[in-house]
Amino acid sequence: MANTTKDREIVVTRVLDAPRELVYAAFTEREHIEQWWSPKGATIHEMDVQPGGVWRYSQPVQNGALMPFKIQFIELDKPTRLVYDYAPEGANASDPVRTTVTFEEEAGKTKVTLQLLFATAVERKQAVKYGAIVGAMQALEALADYLEKTLR
Repeated sequence: MANTTKDREIVVTRVLDAPRELVYAAFTEREHIEQWWSPKGATIHEMDVQPGGVWRYSQPVQNGALMPFKIQFIELDKPTRLVYDYAPEGANASDPVRTTVTFEEEAGKTKVTLQLLFATAVERKQAVKYGAIVGAMQALEALADYLEKTLR
């Protein structure tokens, strides 16, 4: 069976030098998230990490304004899988991006795979144009840096 979502997805993978349970916690616990996910100046307004729960935050954008975002948690399977819908909030917000994060043990390290699934191929193309692939890679880089400092 062919992959019918290939034109709508971005997949980024990285092996992190940290145990799977810690990497999973870094994606789901506020005290970790605030250290690597959120850029300086970001504000978490609410965070309820459970299926159906919502995480709302705002972060500064280029013109100095704050852009609000919403994450709706769909599935949490500790410590192997996390699924959520991610989108900016507001009148002209795009459709949510279904994000699946998998955590695989690899000889004491953790292979993290981010799969971003867009509603349409056009939305994916637009996201790539505005740096979605680089952004996902930078997020995993920030996580790797944070985990390295945490494990020292």
